[in-house]
Amino acid sequence: MTPGLDFAQVRPRRLLEWCEKDGRCVLLRPRLGSSRLARWVAGLGADPHYRIRLDEVGTLVWKACDGHTSLADIVGRMRERFGDRVEPADRRLAQFMRKLLKGRMIAVDESMGRTEEAGDSPPSPKASARPRRSSP
Repeated sequence: MTPGLDFAQVRPRRLLEWCEKDGRCVLLRPRLGSSRLARWVAGLGADPHYRIRLDEVGTLVWKACDGHTSLADIVGRMRERFGDRVEPADRRLAQFMRKLLKGRMIAVDESMGRTEEAGDSPPSPKASARPRRSSP
């Protein structure tokens, strides 16, 4: 497995709308964001979305990003369906997940997914935004 990711714990979920064309997923990324005003302005143009077409491996992974399926299960499905063609499957999946996370196309629970040996520490509680004043 890929160091730093706990494939048994991470369960990604999709953040974008999508459709299927010719058996492959097409992600629909809003051109101007997802606010009400942005959606209205984008609706004035021809197509309010960028269309990101996935290959067959990306389609399998995207459909599995349901918030319940772990990365370990997704790797297993990749190997079962595509065999040696996707090896090294764990590294390939980790790289694809990083791209999807960076592009804000998927989300994962922040409390899951990192192993201790990766050097990541759990998030610390945030301090109050306003400093307290002592009474005179």
